[in-house]
Amino acid sequence: MDDKNILKQNNLEVTDFDSKNIFFDFIHLLNTYKNYVNPNSIVVEIGASNKHRTQLFSRYCKQLVGIEYFLERLRTDFDNAIYKQGDWQNLAGILDDDNFDILVSSHCIEHVFDDLAAVNETYRILKPGGVAIFNTPNRKRLVRRIIELFTGERKFPWREHVREYTKKDLVKLLERSKFKNYKIEPICLGIKGLRWLCIKKCPKYFEDLCIYWEIILYK
Repeated sequence: MDDKNILKQNNLEVTDFDSKNIFFDFIHLLNTYKNYVNPNSIVVEIGASNKHRTQLFSRYCKQLVGIEYFLERLRTDFDNAIYKQGDWQNLAGILDDDNFDILVSSHCIEHVFDDLAAVNETYRILKPGGVAIFNTPNRKRLVRRIIELFTGERKFPWREHVREYTKKDLVKLLERSKFKNYKIEPICLGIKGLRWLCIKKCPKYFEDLCIYWEIILYK
């Protein structure tokens, strides 16, 4: 399915996205989410500062709780969605144990200081059989590798990113967590922002060069 049909299927407007880059990573995340969600699902979104995206997630579930760290980015409750200020690393007193069917998050884990604590909090709040779906940049994506041939490896923290991940980094993190079952999928290959130099499905052989990782955790 091409981008225009994906946008139409999800009632998205081209103006909601950069005209040169339709955020393949978010569309992939949304479609993965749709594979797991059902009308009775209770969902939590971490990093819920984009109300339009939260509305997309909320269409498919019974109730959605949006967690946002920054008070100034906190949105107003709507329909079946409520917002709470909170920190992914420590949601005790905000979200109960074994309470959610799905956790979804887009580009947040790289901003978290204690990523292991965030992953283990995810385990705590998910119901048995629950699923977490999130994405993050690949630290060694193709463009980054080329740039670093001339500049040397990027040092972290960098801007708002505490770190970025290779697949090995993610495996190391998840193997230390409470989750025993997980999947890491490469998303997009090429140059972000240039459609004609970016393919959405990254061949397995080139996965180490992908732009993003999508992670699915199973409790």
